[in-house]
Amino acid sequence: MNDDSNKNITLGTIIVLSAGFMWGFSGVCGQYIMQHKGIIPSWLIPYRLVFAGLIMVIVGFGKQGKYFLNVWKKDYLRLLIFTLFGMTFCQFSYFSSIAASNAGTATVLQQFSIILIMLYTCFKNRKLPNIKEFISLFLALIGAFLIATHGQVNCLVMSTAGLFWGLCNALAVTLYTLIPVKLIKEYGALSVTGWAMFVGGIVLQILFRPWTIEMNVDFQILLAVTVIIIIGTILPFSMYLKGVVMAGASRAAMLSNMEPLTATVLTALLLGENFHILDIVGAICILSTIFILSWSNQKN
Repeated sequence: MNDDSNKNITLGTIIVLSAGFMWGFSGVCGQYIMQHKGIIPSWLIPYRLVFAGLIMVIVGFGKQGKYFLNVWKKDYLRLLIFTLFGMTFCQFSYFSSIAASNAGTATVLQQFSIILIMLYTCFKNRKLPNIKEFISLFLALIGAFLIATHGQVNCLVMSTAGLFWGLCNALAVTLYTLIPVKLIKEYGALSVTGWAMFVGGIVLQILFRPWTIEMNVDFQILLAVTVIIIIGTILPFSMYLKGVVMAGASRAAMLSNMEPLTATVLTALLLGENFHILDIVGAICILSTIFILSWSNQKN
């Protein structure tokens, strides 16, 4: 491996870690305004998606011109499916999970998606999981059990809503990952994601009519929403894709642990959230599956 390759991998690693930090920080901002300022997901998510999507659509037109519309001309049905069941479902379930628990727990449960993707891949290829995949599945189930119950079989220590939305988000991330693969290969990530955010935001605007929801919006809320849109959506999206190209997909997947780590640490430091030792053990169990499966994919 030459010096240029090493430099690319190092820079790509830094970029991916930075993107993960931004995502984790935006989750903490979301928790703050929802749990301390009374903001609800049905107000926040429509504005987040429509404004972030609008900015990305404008950038896309600037880069691609009329070709930015190609996805609507040729694959509008697949794009709409991704918009509703991938992008919109993913964003709404994530912030609903944060509102019902905390940013750290929500981002850890989100990582359960790697197990669902693994099971889908095994089903699609008509094969049983190998030993590493079985170990990952076992660790993920143990981790979710410890976070939800602290080892008490007949008692939930986190809210039912928090667990429900956390697992919904893991399913949503799975759909978000699998549905747009062909679309992104053909039309590019900026086009697919930008349109999905913008159209998903419009759908949620119509569904929830957030302008009719009474909210006492102050400077702190505006600042947090701006952070969520810019630092938590547009910048890390672009940076992560660039980092994947430079550092490699398997390495990037392992480095994505920066998001739940950041969210957990900042939730404790900035918002005073207390985590039980079994929450930490459960998080380690779930996050370790990313290392195991990514390492396995790299070897194969």
